Amino acid sequence: MKSGILTAAIGSSRSGKTQYVTSRTKSAKRVLIWDIKGEYVGVNRARNRAGLLSMIKGALGKPCKIAYTPDSIGDFSFFCQCAQTWVKSQYKAGFQSVLIFEETADVTSPAKAPDEYGIILRRYLSYGVDIYAITQRPAESDKTAVGNASILRICRLQLDRDRKSASSDTGLPLVVIDNLGADQDAGKFDYITADTGRRKWRSGQLTFSNGKPVFTDSKNENPL
Repeated sequence: MKSGILTAAIGSSRSGKTQYVTSRTKSAKRVLIWDIKGEYVGVNRARNRAGLLSMIKGALGKPCKIAYTPDSIGDFSFFCQCAQTWVKSQYKAGFQSVLIFEETADVTSPAKAPDEYGIILRRYLSYGVDIYAITQRPAESDKTAVGNASILRICRLQLDRDRKSASSDTGLPLVVIDNLGADQDAGKFDYITADTGRRKWRSGQLTFSNGKPVFTDSKNENPL
């Protein structure tokens, strides 16, 4: 089984980052999501610890998309412990899996990723799990996700300090990040995608056709 990929998606609210992650994971059969705001649809939703444990136990060896939407962000460490069990069980059964962490600024800090979460980011890709770490506020989020990410997705950032933080953390030119736009009325959302292994990045734009997202990448690549 191939190793997983860590993707860090960064952007203000309604900038297109969750749309990107949703499109990337649409065909995945085994997905576990920290979904504190209940944004994901077409999933089995657990709202307490007992419900999450029951769903994970019932999903062993079976295709299943589970979102955890607890009342408190204090359940994050518990969720990460469950995620570790989830990933290992899928790996032992011979399946690839996906973990999605929505809004990491709520549950991490710039100093260090919480223990259970940090362990997942640093060690669990070898278990064949694709990980998506998503944040609106890179200046307030842990640097482990960005530092270890193979793919960086940067959308419009509203605050100056978040744009500067994203540039510093990723190596992308600040002027490029400053120029990213998101036009809600026109349905146009700029983004940058960087491949850290290849040390290349390219720009792109998200639009919609008949209500479906269309991602158009530039043909030109730039050095990272």
